[in-house]
Amino acid sequence: MGRVRKLLFLISLILAMAGLGFAAGRLLWPRVMAPGGPAASATAQPPLLYKMPLGKFTIQVLQPDRILYVQIDMDALIAGAANFERLGDAKGRAQLRDATIRSASDLAETMLWVSPGAEDTLDQQALADQIARKVHNSFPSVRSAQINNFTTHTTPRRD
Repeated sequence: MGRVRKLLFLISLILAMAGLGFAAGRLLWPRVMAPGGPAASATAQPPLLYKMPLGKFTIQVLQPDRILYVQIDMDALIAGAANFERLGDAKGRAQLRDATIRSASDLAETMLWVSPGAEDTLDQQALADQIARKVHNSFPSVRSAQINNFTTHTTPRRD
């Protein structure tokens, strides 16, 4: 019985030391540096954001007793000069604008709950961030959006 206890004690001691060695190794192992050494990793900055105007567009929101028209003048912020140049031609800008309008239209469907008079108190930056997140799925270089002008107009609904 004494030999079994000694053997179990040695096995548990070996396993405990292996665990401690693994933990110490993770703490003592040298960190992987960016190319160029510590100075390069310390000065690494996120890419510059370039502002691309998307223009004005109007979204119609049908509510039970009225129709809400939302007009948005918006800019997209693109990360990196190469991405900005790629999206800067007519085709890229049109695709980005279409994706933005599609995202804004999807979000407009959630505006059905907006009560009369509450349109002017909407958080425009939160709305721009939601649109940018949806556009980012199709265009990963889009980092943010900025609403320059946000106007609403309501008319009674006639059926």
